[in-house]
Amino acid sequence: MPDPRAAIGRERRRLMQIRTAFEAGLGRGQSASLDLAEFYLAGAAYIVSSMDRLHFQDQIIHDLLVERIPGDDTEAHRRLAVLDERQNNSRALVEEFQIAADALRVAGQSGCQVFRAAAQHFADTFDSTMEARRNPFERYTDQLFSDDDWLDVAGASEEADKMEENLYNAVRRSAPDGIDPETMEVIYH
Repeated sequence: MPDPRAAIGRERRRLMQIRTAFEAGLGRGQSASLDLAEFYLAGAAYIVSSMDRLHFQDQIIHDLLVERIPGDDTEAHRRLAVLDERQNNSRALVEEFQIAADALRVAGQSGCQVFRAAAQHFADTFDSTMEARRNPFERYTDQLFSDDDWLDVAGASEEADKMEENLYNAVRRSAPDGIDPETMEVIYH
């Protein structure tokens, strides 16, 4: 297996690429002549799956840090409580997004306008629910986590890799001209 931290970084980079492409597609979707339902559904499937993995990974990181950071480091524990709240808000946001995607799957092209509104809400709200894209607890994880911990966090498997690749390729295949996720720039905050 490759370095688990590199695998986590790759997953998160690709999520940002898909989100950037997806949001570009939302802008294009204003044209009633474009049928973007397949692209929206592929993008939503990727984003939901990837966010589920991100939540899983971040929960493990959170729980290990709560356990290992000394109790007298009140500032770190306060920030961990904020992280936990953000994660809960993010899970709820992703669940709403999944419901909107399910409704689009049933409605087809005629449901695109309603879906775009829900997806735009998701996109607008997402960044405010998440922490900085760089690990805000890097000082602690570098000191307190072993290679085995990072393997647990990554939760990598052949099956997970194959599913991610299939979802990623579905977005690429359905993307409108000029919106290839592979070419999307990733900017770290």
